[in-house]
Amino acid sequence: MRQGQYNGPVCTRVFGVLAGADMGSEKLAEWAQSADLILAADAGADLLLTHGIVPHYIVGDMDSLSREARCAPTAMHVRDDQHATDCDKLLALAEELGHRELTLGGVEGDRADHVLATWLSVARSPLKVRLALRWGLGWVLKGANPILVQVEPGQTVSLLPLADCIGATLTGVQWPLHDEMLAWHRTVSISNVARESRIEASIDVGLAALIVEFPPHKLPRWDV
Repeated sequence: MRQGQYNGPVCTRVFGVLAGADMGSEKLAEWAQSADLILAADAGADLLLTHGIVPHYIVGDMDSLSREARCAPTAMHVRDDQHATDCDKLLALAEELGHRELTLGGVEGDRADHVLATWLSVARSPLKVRLALRWGLGWVLKGANPILVQVEPGQTVSLLPLADCIGATLTGVQWPLHDEMLAWHRTVSISNVARESRIEASIDVGLAALIVEFPPHKLPRWDV
């Protein structure tokens, strides 16, 4: 088994694992094995243990953790706050450990409420967070922080408002946006298509989800 405790420096390849069994166990293992530091929220640890991977830290109220995971050689952070989601607790731990960015896996389980709650947790967090999805990567845009993604022409790109957005810009795609307004009740940009080798998304004010589809064989990747 991969040893759990981590005593190294702050790193950029930080992988957080939630309990959603969505991307497939082999792909989840590939993400974990390519990371420098692994955090698991509650039963997310059991997803990793099926591949003999012990996370460096496990956080949560531990209510759904198996006996094997409870006995794993890792640092346990018990947090019983019922007003915080497992994702909230994982992101808070990453911040306390001094990390500023993180990639999340296990976010697309079979519960729609869990998926939506995870996106909201990411929106609340001050960290730079990417979501590792079954067919790509996702980000939350939170005003004045543009996101640049290296892509190949033909990849699907969506920019969806989570709140009213002012100054939305999306370039490098077939249907670009230039300083426009996005809102749940009016304009959105779904299933757009990359036309250049890089797309850039930004908003001046508001909250939006950027989702870029990547073929599974192109993931994991940490350079976008």
